[in-house]
Amino acid sequence: MNFQDIAKTFAESTGGTDQFKELFKSASELMKSDPDNAALYFVVTVAARAYVKKYEDQGVEADLSLRAKTALDDFNARIVSALSQDAGQRLRAASSIALDYEWHVADF
Repeated sequence: MNFQDIAKTFAESTGGTDQFKELFKSASELMKSDPDNAALYFVVTVAARAYVKKYEDQGVEADLSLRAKTALDDFNARIVSALSQDAGQRLRAASSIALDYEWHVADF
């Protein structure tokens, strides 16, 4: 499986905790088989895993789930776009996503 498939599967999902769990597991596995792009996969893995750890054992309001899914869909789209670019652009994309997650995503 490649990241484009992982991102598409997540985008087409309902955004439940199980889909976030599948996203972080799949992206984490991809880090092993595509180490040149591990930084891109790592940032989405961290975000998806944080969502699962915070909300796995509780009900999540629909608006929170939608905000989280929207954020991850955006990160995924940026990763897919970066994968076709040179190494410098991929690093800038990973850094940009990490900064956005750290400073603009408050829910998870």
